[in-house]
Order: sequence, then C-alpha cells, then structure tokens
Amino acid sequence: MKLVFKKNENGDVSVTMFKGTAEAQFSYIEMIKALLAGEALDSDYDESISKEEQAQINDVLKEIETTAIETPEEDSGTEPDETEGNGELPF
Repeated sequence: MKLVFKKNENGDVSVTMFKGTAEAQFSYIEMIKALLAGEALDSDYDESISKEEQAQINDVLKEIETTAIETPEEDSGTEPDETEGNGELPF
C-alpha cells in the first residue's frame, strides 16, 4: 500500500492511498487491515511537505506498523457472555 502525503490549500496535510494502481480516499481502517494482512507501507511526499514533517510522518508510520505487527492475532482465551436458557436474547 502506498500513501502519498501533500498539503492542501489550507496548509493541512492530506493523504491519498494507493492499492496497486487504484487510488482511494485514506482510511485508517484500510491501512491497519493491510498491515495485518502483511502488506508493507510505502510513503511518498509532495514537495510541499518539509523534511522535518516527513521525518515526523515516518516516525508515526513506523510506530503504527510496529504496533500492528505486534498485535496478537490469537484468541484471547475468554469466552463470550451467554444469556440464560437456550442462548437467545432475553428480549
């Protein structure tokens, strides 16, 4: 997954996601799904993003990647709560 960072006319940083050649609106959920699926993040920066901002963004992306990779995918070992009787909801 490729993330392209640039500044809009208000000076805010915006992100565009590319999955292959398909452009999509940035979504944290889609980014995390991609990381959990083993995809690597690739980032690109418009000239409007300073080197300092690039370094800050890279730090955040590395932290997100590390956290997503370290997240256990195993069952937590807890059983879901069940209602009384035959398992149907009481209402």
